[in-house]
Amino acid sequence: MFLISRTHSPLRRATRLAPLYAMLHAGLQAIAGIILQPVITLAAIAFLFGGSDYQIAAFAVIAVASWALAPVVTLLLGSAVRDTYPVVLAASVLRFAAVVVIGFIGFRIDNISPGRVVGSLVFAYLVYQIASAIAGQSTSTMILGGIERNRQTSFFRRRGYAAVGFALIGAVACWSVFRSGEPFQRSVGLLLMLAAISLGSATWFLLNATRRAGRTQGIPLQQLMGSIRDALRRAPFRRYAAFKILLALTAAFDPFVLVYGFQELGLGVTYIGWAILAFAAGHLAGYALWGQLIARHSPRVPFQIATFLRLLFLTWIVAVPTLAASTWYTDRFDDIDAAMGGFALGFVLIGLAASVGTSANQRYLMDIAPRGTLQGQILATNVIAGIFAFSPFGVAWLMQRYDLERLMWAGVGVSIVALLASGLLHESRARIRTPSGTWRSRRRTPRTA
Repeated sequence: MFLISRTHSPLRRATRLAPLYAMLHAGLQAIAGIILQPVITLAAIAFLFGGSDYQIAAFAVIAVASWALAPVVTLLLGSAVRDTYPVVLAASVLRFAAVVVIGFIGFRIDNISPGRVVGSLVFAYLVYQIASAIAGQSTSTMILGGIERNRQTSFFRRRGYAAVGFALIGAVACWSVFRSGEPFQRSVGLLLMLAAISLGSATWFLLNATRRAGRTQGIPLQQLMGSIRDALRRAPFRRYAAFKILLALTAAFDPFVLVYGFQELGLGVTYIGWAILAFAAGHLAGYALWGQLIARHSPRVPFQIATFLRLLFLTWIVAVPTLAASTWYTDRFDDIDAAMGGFALGFVLIGLAASVGTSANQRYLMDIAPRGTLQGQILATNVIAGIFAFSPFGVAWLMQRYDLERLMWAGVGVSIVALLASGLLHESRARIRTPSGTWRSRRRTPRTA
């Protein structure tokens, strides 16, 4: 009688470790994402390195447009590429090449002219974001292949919390680097190298977490356009689309918030780290808060709160320079540091607002979509988001003609209109209510629109 070896094959071992690899991929990706935050870190780099207004806006445009349009592009190309793994592999290789460029910029930043730093960083970030967005469309499905069906929902919930937790760790690292007293150029080089190391490691874990089997779904262009037209014919979706457009126009001013702080307050480099830390803390708090609000109320409530937070954010940012010049402030503070700290900590509001994310959008579309039309409405939402992701370029164009303070006040006005438009959103047909007499038990009760 022979003993049977219990040694697992490399493929079996890789499958067993896939959840761990997927978790580490999400965490390392989040660290790099917070370091390369487009409206804080990258916008500050572009401004302080002498980049143009369009280059300052480019990072935010690339970040939003790539992720919004990637699902549409993936569906259009799905009929030509049947297997998902080669797509993920090719996108990962392309992303790794962009990461190498980002790391090289950080390593040689003292020997590269500021103009070339900004231009090269924009190009590398463009390649990285496009590759990440394309890979991200297939990654979730391939990761699910290595996880038991009854554990998939809880796994992705834990993965999301791990991502926002790691993002907070990355924000602490940024805060520590910016407050170290080193020259800004050297601090930027160190952070770019840290981001490159995190992204390179995340790419390795991604390739080891995905299964080598999977099929893509394709859709002809004519069918795609038909789905979008059908979605736009429905009044609830048109109200939602109008609200999302106003929200995108409000977000168009985000890349220039730090520019406003540099121009009006003489914002110190140290407070860039505080702004990143505040943003990450707000995002973490929002990730825990919005899910409960969506479950207990219709998604309209989180949308309204997030829009109000955006309004508060822009109003506070515009008001801080005036407050710092007032007699009330000068009687209580000896320098401008308190105002700059308050300016930076205001980013917790935008972190909270930005964390509403996909969960509220998907739940809202599920509520308003008739049976069999959900995919068309999701695609229409992505197309609208992708088109209006370019609105920061419009703000950059207006900055050549108008004062930035006046434009920021215009952003406050757009936020007010968006908040009013959120009241026209459809209310959910179902919500979780607590029966009278007890606070422990909960039941889902139907609600007519």
